[in-house]
Amino acid sequence: MMRSFALFLALLGAPVLHAARPNVLFIIVDDLTTTLSCHGNTSVHTPAMDALAARGVRFEHAYTQFALCNPSRCSFLTGCYPEKTGVMDLTTSLRKALPEVVTLPQYFKDHGYATGRIGKVFHVADPKTKLDVELRTALHKDTDNFVEAKAANDPGDKPHGTAKGEGYNRAYAASARPAADFTDYQIADDAIATLDAFKEKTFFLAVGFIRPHTPYVAPRAFFEAIDKNRLSTHDEALDALQAYLAATGFVDSQIGRVLARLNELKLAENTIVVLTGDHGYQLGEHGLWAKQTLFEGGTHVPLIIAAPGVKPGVRTGLAEQVDVYPTLCDLAGLPRPKHLQGRSLKPMLDDPAAKGRQMAVSTMVATNTKLTGHSVRTDAFRYIVWDQNGGELLYDLRTDRDELHNLADQPAQAERMKRMRERLATHLKTVSAP
Repeated sequence: MMRSFALFLALLGAPVLHAARPNVLFIIVDDLTTTLSCHGNTSVHTPAMDALAARGVRFEHAYTQFALCNPSRCSFLTGCYPEKTGVMDLTTSLRKALPEVVTLPQYFKDHGYATGRIGKVFHVADPKTKLDVELRTALHKDTDNFVEAKAANDPGDKPHGTAKGEGYNRAYAASARPAADFTDYQIADDAIATLDAFKEKTFFLAVGFIRPHTPYVAPRAFFEAIDKNRLSTHDEALDALQAYLAATGFVDSQIGRVLARLNELKLAENTIVVLTGDHGYQLGEHGLWAKQTLFEGGTHVPLIIAAPGVKPGVRTGLAEQVDVYPTLCDLAGLPRPKHLQGRSLKPMLDDPAAKGRQMAVSTMVATNTKLTGHSVRTDAFRYIVWDQNGGELLYDLRTDRDELHNLADQPAQAERMKRMRERLATHLKTVSAP
């Protein structure tokens, strides 16, 4: 009750705009890759995100600018590439390089929107983004559920770290707790309460869900919904993949609660809904698990946009997450700020035949060597290069979807390699400029 009253007080005085201007609901899902039914994954159950894709536009080939939470979020929340934000790790603030930049939610507030952020939106809190409603749900709920489930189901796997829940060899567990005891359920509750408070206003609401970020913990029913016999992996990786998909199914159910409330309030027809993960995620490809790679698994992200007047469909052209900010400006009829480095996806939303980008570029700092690498993804190829002569890779995605055969040293690819180097150099020079 007190929290709802605080929401009400925070919204007093927020200006009401002309009803024709669309609302924005921006949903960010932590560590969510393209393991969705609408992306062709037959093992997972994601009816809410599938339904959103069915009434919106799903971008088949959307890519993150950095396969790590803080750099990625700083990039799409400012509309700038990591080379511009200066954020390449989990702790740096975007204000170090961009002290005056106006972030996406702040820009909508500055243009008269009632604004809110619920759950995890920024990875590092931004003191200059001051919205009407700001609620971050404590993560201890899921940690407590995880530790309890590990003790009950996997007592042999003892934590090795100093903090509770740290250092398990197997960071997944099915919980006997009900959905209401989980962090994402509370985030959905807060998002629903905020929608109720915003229903008479024109709003921008960003909602950041936590799962399927590790630990992969969810109510047991979501584990039981995943048939492990259909998963093509082995041993503990099989259990981990089941758990990741279970956590994905659980967060989908909470997204479904928020979208259902949007419909019940009769706001869906005048609301732009954007859904994405903050980066890709390796699930065993190349023998790798989690994020921080430049391969397809680490950089490929879900991106769904449902907007008033936009016909549903699928777009196969290349898109980048840095494009979200200018796209929302265009869809809302707002002028684009001059600092934006992305390009609007509105032409692709309006015209299924419109072409996407010629290339999508991602950056990475290697965990162990600290070398900086870049990936250039075109319609047919992926080029990866690491600095300090760290090596080059070239994959033909038409015949090598799993990126297993490096063509970089083949004489027949010499001209293509030259073009890739030149295009990347031009891009980096452009986006790094003051």
